Amino acid sequence: MLTVLSVRKKQHSGEFLRRFGVNSLKTKVKSAQGIDIRFLEYICRNGRINGARISKKAKEGRSSLVYSGQDNISDNSSVSVFEPLELRRRLCSNMALEVLEIMKSVPDNLRVGLYDPKGEYSDICMCILEHTRDFTVVSRNKALYTEQAKVLLEEKGIVLRACSKVSALSGCGLIIAPEVISEPFVPMSKTVVLTVSRPLVALGCRVYYGYSFSLPREFEALRPEDVRAEDFGGALYSLCGVYSIGSIVPFVCTGQGDTQTTVSLRKYLSECFGT
Repeated sequence: MLTVLSVRKKQHSGEFLRRFGVNSLKTKVKSAQGIDIRFLEYICRNGRINGARISKKAKEGRSSLVYSGQDNISDNSSVSVFEPLELRRRLCSNMALEVLEIMKSVPDNLRVGLYDPKGEYSDICMCILEHTRDFTVVSRNKALYTEQAKVLLEEKGIVLRACSKVSALSGCGLIIAPEVISEPFVPMSKTVVLTVSRPLVALGCRVYYGYSFSLPREFEALRPEDVRAEDFGGALYSLCGVYSIGSIVPFVCTGQGDTQTTVSLRKYLSECFGT
């Protein structure tokens, strides 16, 4: 059963109520597509959230609790907040694939790169190669891609560069990074990076790591307002096997003060690399 937590704070003007008000915890269970979802609503009246109480009420859901509030609830409790990493990776690659798809003809000057340190995303590689004939993969598991590169060149004339050094991405105009970028390199200033979280190094180009999308109607109707679609949808995808969510294409990606749609990204990349 998926467990979702919402915290609602009630402010009181009286000093006594602020200090000694009694918090409450309400529970509801709802279902969609045969999936039971337990909703916990914590009403906080004294400004202190009791993580141990939430943990007890969450039961087996305490190890992957869906919660996107700002208050820490894990102190002195066994609560572990769910992180939607698997879905972020899919959203990141889906956005990139959609941009390439609507280009119809990818500019010859647009080199595409994949940052895959552990060699875990060869499936993304094959999808990207349906849209471009010039592709660079950076991975410490270089052997995984080397044999694949030989076959692609011999059978389809497709150039797949398998490299171990991240500097190989410096000439790419579009970089897909399903893992957080932690190695420094110098991309072109006009390069677009689609990734899952803010890089741990400064890149000096356009980097996007936040994705907005719409959940299927039946699940969106159940999502509490204070729980992000990314957290709710990510849990449905990773914990409940609603794999159809993994095919969603975001309608917007965001970075530091910048927002793009698939259409605006296509236009930008076409203008930058089309001549």
